[in-house]
Amino acid sequence: MNRNSLGNLSNNRYKKVIWMKNILLIENDDSSIKTIVTALGENYYLDVAETATKGYGLALKNAPDLVICNKHIYDSSENEVLHRLRDDSFISTIPFVYLINKDTVWVEKPDKTNAFDYFISKPFKRNEILKVIKLALEKYTAVLEKSEKKLQDLMGSISFALPHEFFTPLNGILGFSEIIVKDFDHLSKPEILQMLGYINSDAQRLKKITENFLAFAQLEMISRDPDKVNSLRTSYFINPKDIIIQTANQAAAEADRADDLILEIEDGVLRMTESYLKKIITEIVSNAFKFSAKGTPVIVSMLSNDISVMISVSDNGRGMTPEQVISIGAYMQFDRKIYEQQGSGLGLIIAKKITELYGGHFTIESTVNEGTKVNIVFDN
Repeated sequence: MNRNSLGNLSNNRYKKVIWMKNILLIENDDSSIKTIVTALGENYYLDVAETATKGYGLALKNAPDLVICNKHIYDSSENEVLHRLRDDSFISTIPFVYLINKDTVWVEKPDKTNAFDYFISKPFKRNEILKVIKLALEKYTAVLEKSEKKLQDLMGSISFALPHEFFTPLNGILGFSEIIVKDFDHLSKPEILQMLGYINSDAQRLKKITENFLAFAQLEMISRDPDKVNSLRTSYFINPKDIIIQTANQAAAEADRADDLILEIEDGVLRMTESYLKKIITEIVSNAFKFSAKGTPVIVSMLSNDISVMISVSDNGRGMTPEQVISIGAYMQFDRKIYEQQGSGLGLIIAKKITELYGGHFTIESTVNEGTKVNIVFDN
C-alpha cells in the first residue's frame, strides 16, 4: 500500500465524530504507517505526515490528542521544528509516543518531554502499539479531567469571592460618602468622623485586595523569566530578625491581637529583599490571626544555623483538611459559604510563590479544629 492510499484511509475528515480522538502520526516508514492505520481502524481520527515540517503544521492546525513520532525524524528535524511543539505552544503538554529502531541500545529522551511520553521499538505488532496508545490517552485524559475539576473549583471560587470582595468595601465607600454629601449640614462632627473612619477602612481593604492582585500577576510574570528569577536569588543579604518582629507586630495590631502574638526570633542571615520578606510575613501572620479566635496564641519563630533558616507561623485556629492544604492556590477560599471572612484567597499563594522564587521550601501542617503551622525554609 503506498503512502497516498494510506493517507486516504486516514484523512476522511467527514468520518470524525465528536468522541473520536485525534492522533497525528509523523512517520516515513510504510510498514509502520500501515500497522498503525490498521490498528486504529475507524475508532480514531488519524493525520499522517511524512516530514517534520508537515507534522508541525498539522499539529498546530488540528491540535491532536496524541502524537506518534519517528524518533529519528524528531531528532533530525530541520531547525528542530518538532522540538518547538514541546516548548510554549498550546499543545506542549500532549503525550508523544516515540517510535525507535529495535536495534537501538539506549535512547535518551529528548530535551522537551513530559510525563506522558512513551517509547516503543520497531517493528511492533498492532496490539502492541494499540496498547501504548490507549494507555497514553487514558492517562492523559484522567489528568485533564482532574485539571478541569480544579479549574471549575477555581472558577467557582472566583465567581463567589471576587464580587463580594470588591463591591462590599466599594459599596461602603459610596454609601457613607453619599450620606455625608447629602446630609452634611444635618450631621454632627462625631457622626461625620465616624463615617469617614468607615470610608477609610473600606478604602484600605479595597487597596489591599488590588495590591494582592497586582502582586500575584507580577510574581507570575517573574516566575516565567529565568533572568529575573536569577536576579532575585542573587540579591543582597539581610538580617531578617528586626523586619520579622516589626511586620508581625504590625499585623497583630491591625487584627487587634497584640496580646496574642508570641515572638521567638533568632538572629540569622537571609538572601531576600526587605519588601518581599515583609509581604511573606504580613500575609502568613494576618492569615493566622484571621482564622484563629481572639485570646489564642499566634507564634512567629525563626531558627537559623549554618545550613538553613526556618521561619514558622503557627496558630490554634480553624485548621484545614489534607485536601484543602493540597488545593491551596490563587483565589481559593475554603468553607466561604459557612464562615464569613474577608480576602481574595491570594495571601498564602503569594507567600508561597515568593518563597519558591527565592529557592525556598513552603510547607503547611494543619489539623481541622486544632490549628495550622506554616514553615518556610531557605538554604544558606
